[in-house]
Parts: sequence; C-alpha cells; structure tokens
Amino acid sequence: MTTPKLAVIIPFFQRKTGILAKALASIAAQQYPNDAIYVIVVDDCSPVPIAEELTAYPAPAGLRVQTVQQAKNSGPNEARNAGLENLEPGTQLVAYLDSDDEWVGDHLARAVRALACGYSAYFANLFHLGDTVNEIEKAKRVRPEEHSVVDGDPTLRAYQGDMVHQIATANIIFMPSLVIDVAALGKARFPQAHRHGGGDYLYWMDLIQHGAKFVFSTQPEVRCGSGINMWYGSGWGTDGYAMRIVDEARFRRRVLTEYARSEETKSALRQRLAELQVGMLQDMAHRARHGKAIHWKVCRMFFAENPISSAFASKLFSALVAFIRQK
Repeated sequence: MTTPKLAVIIPFFQRKTGILAKALASIAAQQYPNDAIYVIVVDDCSPVPIAEELTAYPAPAGLRVQTVQQAKNSGPNEARNAGLENLEPGTQLVAYLDSDDEWVGDHLARAVRALACGYSAYFANLFHLGDTVNEIEKAKRVRPEEHSVVDGDPTLRAYQGDMVHQIATANIIFMPSLVIDVAALGKARFPQAHRHGGGDYLYWMDLIQHGAKFVFSTQPEVRCGSGINMWYGSGWGTDGYAMRIVDEARFRRRVLTEYARSEETKSALRQRLAELQVGMLQDMAHRARHGKAIHWKVCRMFFAENPISSAFASKLFSALVAFIRQK
C-alpha cells in the first residue's frame, strides 16, 4: 500500500516561546515518510510570531513546515480553515494538532491503517492536561465493546450509533487526534465565530453531513497541553467564561434546530440549554459576590438568544438546593 500524502494543520497563537517545538518533535517521531508529510502552521497573529518561533526552535530535520499568516486574530477555527485552504495538490489525509499538544505512540500509522479499511474519519483516545488516566477510562462516554473491531485489532473500533447524539450529549472526539480523508470530507469547514467554544463540535457535525464514517482508537495517542483548549480550566468568574456559555449555547441550539433527529437528542439539548441559563446566573452571582465586574452586555445577549425555558425552573431549583447544602 502506498503511503498517503498527509498534511498536519496547526493553529498557532502562543505567548511563550518553545511550545511548538514539542508538537513538531512529536510529529517527526511518528516516522512518517518525509516525502509524504508536511505541516501547515497558521499564525493567528500570535504574540510570538511563527517566524520568530521557528528561528529560535527550528523544525526537526527532514520535516517540511510551511507557514500561513492570518491578517487578523480570528481564533483557532478560522486558522484551521486557512490551513484547509492551503493544502497542497494531491493531499489525501489531513491530521489536526494544536501547538501545545503532542502525539504519542504510532498515531499516524494507526490512522492510515484504520482509514484504509473503508472509513473516512479517525479519532483516538488521549490524555487531557494533567491527567494520568486516559479520556475513555476517565469519562466513560463510550463503551468500546459496543463497537465492532476493525482489522482484527481490538484497540480499533468502528463507531456504531447516532454520532450526532453522541457529540451533543457526551462528546468523544477531540481535535488533536482527528485525521480525515480529504476526498470524502475535504469540503467540511469550521464555522465562523464560536471562538470561545463549540466550533470544533460544529465541524464534526459538518463531517457527519458529508457522510463521515468514524473509526476510533482506544489507545491514548495524544497528550494535551494548556494552549487553545476552550473547554477546560475555566469556571464561574473566570475571564471569558460568560462568552464560553454564549458560544456553547449557540452550538447546542444550532444542533437542536439543524442536526438532531431523535427526540432523545432534542430533549438532552434542551436540558443542557437550561443548565447554561442557570450557569450564566451563577457566573453573575459569583462575580458580584467577589467584587468583579459583571459582563452585562454578554448576559443580555445570552438571554435574548436563549429565552427562559420550561426546563429552567427545575435546573435553577436543583442549583439552589445544591448551594444551600454546601452552606
């Protein structure tokens, strides 16, 4: 079997030097043939410019790296779209990696092998920042034994079920482990905006709309860093949390109106939207108690887009009971 030509797309926005070097070293460590792989690093107006970074920390010998400069800072999703627009002719596979993440094990070889079995999108288990337990074992969002074995390897599984429901209720796909078949899925794009969260989820929905057939690895193949992950490390009162709620609600509502088919999925999405309404109130209360400015404009925008629902009262009551018990 010939080795597919593969592009690795990396959105780059860093405030410290030396971070990208680990990601590039992990790509080189995959030992993918040099003539069949190249890296596109998209500089999203990074405080540390990509030219400066690569001068101080050159790419590993033999690894071909091309750079794309964004005209303005637009967030990781727009940067990934810019990478997709700059694929070289003949590119067969696209792999994604964030500038602070690292691949471990034989990620690319396993992806190529699995995709060759008739699938168009591959993703893998991973370790989130600071974790010593992998995501599948920790979150238990997927039971590998319920999905058929691929190529006689019990660590490779063909996803079976409603992936829209899976992503909307208990996501199992993470950006730095994703590898796609360009011929089948290359027209899918990340949505504009959603820079605070949800854009990658909507990209997966677009992959589904383009007929993605998913295969996944139960082996951890990524170790995540702390850079552009919007869904971890934030909570009530932290900067950007309110906008994260806004963008997540936009994602959930769009899935509810455009992608969800089963009533079970729609009900789960409505419940999550109610939880986000309560979450916005909790963030406002937390900031008020701690003398922080409340983002009134963001709050008004959120509730204008998400009018109080019938599920809100129940979620609010549960939150109040939990608060009282803590006291």
